[in-house]
Amino acid sequence: MRRFFWIRLSIFLRQSRWGFALLALWFALGTIIFYSFERLSLRDALLNALYLRVQPGSLWVLYAFWGQCVLFGIVISIFILQALQRYNPQEGCRMLASEMKDHVIVVGHSHLGARLVAHLRQSARAYVLIDKDPAAVDDLVRAGEPVVVDDAKQESTLVDAGIERANLVVITSNNIETALLVTKRARERNKKAAIVVRCYLDEFTEILESLGANEVISSSKSAFNEIATHIGTAR
Repeated sequence: MRRFFWIRLSIFLRQSRWGFALLALWFALGTIIFYSFERLSLRDALLNALYLRVQPGSLWVLYAFWGQCVLFGIVISIFILQALQRYNPQEGCRMLASEMKDHVIVVGHSHLGARLVAHLRQSARAYVLIDKDPAAVDDLVRAGEPVVVDDAKQESTLVDAGIERANLVVITSNNIETALLVTKRARERNKKAAIVVRCYLDEFTEILESLGANEVISSSKSAFNEIATHIGTAR
């Protein structure tokens, strides 16, 4: 999870922006109040508003009391937001996936898909896994990995996986309908990414290539080694 620290921090700051904006507004209001009513210099007014200096009097006591209420409300709202994400880890993983760029999208947590994900994690490559079976990806979700638990055939799923910013799409699903639809929609959304499809049915090779697949790997080939080569070059 540490390798996604900056992405998670970016998500946290974006989610908490209204809380920080309210906090900044409160400090600005406090500065104006102390400057206008206590006749303090702008610097002293700001220090009082930031609770770095105490101005004796009822005004500061009132400001301090309401300031505690505002700060408490902001902290509680941020805490609740983080707690909700922990309660629904799939949503947190989906948000992380949506922030990826120059990454590999793996469609399907099949035996081959699982090997590819393990390879990507070990080599610290940015990736997103798409699979609609929560049980199949439960360990990855618990680990906070960039996983989209949804049907890859839905265009919104590909968008959440950052299809426009991916540089390689690997389709390992055993479902030919999924392979066809994902290939078509991935190519429509991303003209530059390499698309590699694992297909057991050789008769669909030409169709997949016509839809935008750069390479279709049949059951007669060593799929993992072929795809690993693409991963090494897609940087």
